[in-house]
Amino acid sequence: MWHLSHIVLAILIWRNNVALCNSIVSLSLYAKEYRRPGLTHSCAQCDQSRSSVKNAVQIDQNGSDISYYVDIQLGSDSSSVFSVVVDTGSYDLWVYSESCTNISCVSHRQFGPEKSTTLEVFYDKSFSISYGQGQVSGIAATDYVEIAGYNMSMGFGLAVDVANSFNAFPVDGILGLSASDVQINGYPSIMTVLADGGLISREVFAIDLGTGVDPNGGSISLGGVDTSRFTGDISFVDVATTQGLWIVGVDDCYVNGKAENFSNKLALIDTGTTLILIPSDDALQIHKDLVGSAGVVRTDGINYVIACNTTTELAFGFGGVQWTIDPSDYIGNTYDADGNCVTNIQGVSVNGTSTWLMGASFLKGIYTVYDKDNMRVGFAAKGAGGNDIYRTSNPTSSVSAESMTLTASTKSLTMISMSTTPEGE
Repeated sequence: MWHLSHIVLAILIWRNNVALCNSIVSLSLYAKEYRRPGLTHSCAQCDQSRSSVKNAVQIDQNGSDISYYVDIQLGSDSSSVFSVVVDTGSYDLWVYSESCTNISCVSHRQFGPEKSTTLEVFYDKSFSISYGQGQVSGIAATDYVEIAGYNMSMGFGLAVDVANSFNAFPVDGILGLSASDVQINGYPSIMTVLADGGLISREVFAIDLGTGVDPNGGSISLGGVDTSRFTGDISFVDVATTQGLWIVGVDDCYVNGKAENFSNKLALIDTGTTLILIPSDDALQIHKDLVGSAGVVRTDGINYVIACNTTTELAFGFGGVQWTIDPSDYIGNTYDADGNCVTNIQGVSVNGTSTWLMGASFLKGIYTVYDKDNMRVGFAAKGAGGNDIYRTSNPTSSVSAESMTLTASTKSLTMISMSTTPEGE
C-alpha cells in the first residue's frame, strides 16, 4: 500500500555540466511566494467567487503550480480556517495540534480544545505517518468540518509530533481523498461521511487544479461535477487495483503522435504530487524522443535536462483517449544559461517498474473526476458546458456527531516522498 505526496525535500541538480549531486533544499524557497488567506471568513462562503455550483470550493496554490490546497473550517469557531493539501494519493485528514510546540507546528495554524467547544479528542487512539522527510504522529479526534458549504462531524488526526523539516511547508495539513476508506483509526473518509449523512447522493468528486497564470484558479466539487470547468464528455477508466488509490491502466505514451509502445503500465492519479514520476528506463525512452535525433538528453537517471524551447507534442493515453501536455507543463525550471531546462518528468519507480505517477504537471491541463461508487477515474477537456452525468439536487442538512463510529485499531501508514526541482535551480 503506497501513500504518495508532493511534500518533497530531496532533489538532484546538475553540477558543472558533469554530474548530478544530491542536495537537500528547504521548502522555505517556496514559502516566500505563499500568501495565507485571511481568517475572517467561513468556508461556507469560499465557493461563491469562482464556482458555478453550490458543492464546489476554490483550490488555491502558491503561484508556482507546486502545492494545491483548499480551505476548510474546523470546529465551533468560524475563524478556525485551515489550508490543507488536496491529495488524491493519500488517505488521511490531519492538521497541526495546538499542543505541539516544535517549530514545524508553531509556524502553522494549530487546532485543539482552545479553538473549539465541540472538539472531542481520543488520547488513547494514536496515529503515525512516515514521510520521506520525517514523521508525523499524533492523536485522533472528531469535530465539525466545513468545506464547500457542507458541514459534518468527522474524524481526523491532530499532529503532536512533527519533524522539523515540515517547518517551511506552506499549508496546515493534508486532506486525503483516496479511492477507499483507510482513514486514521478507522474513521470514514470525508466522501463517505458526506454520503452517509445524506449531504451528497453520490460519492463523486471532481478537480480542476488550475494554474498559476489562470485568474479563475482551481476548484473541487463534492458530489458531482462542475460543468463550467470542462467541455464535452467525460472519458472514464476503471480503477485497476485494490490498493485503495486511484490507479488506472495506461494505454501508452505518445511523442509527436508516435506511440512509445509501452504495455502493462499502471498510473496513480495523484493531485498531491507536483511532477510526473516514471521508472528510469521508461523516462529515458520518452526524453530521447522528446529531443529527437538532433538533441541530447542529459540525465543522472532521475532528472532530465532538455532545451527550454522544446515544442514536441507529448500525450498520455487512458481509456482510448490521448491527453496532450502543453510543453510549458512538462518543461520545468531553467537549468543553465545556455537555454536548457529540467523537465517535470522524473525517472522514479513508485511501485515497481510498471507503475507511473501522474502528478500536477499532467493533471493541471485536464479536468478529472473521481467516482468511488463505480471505482473509476474520469478525464475531460477543460472548458465550459460539459455533460453532467451526475446531475442531481443535494440535500442541505448536516451530519450529526452520533453518526461517528470509532475503532481501537491504530494504523501506521508509510508515505513515500517524491522529488521536485525548486525555482531558481
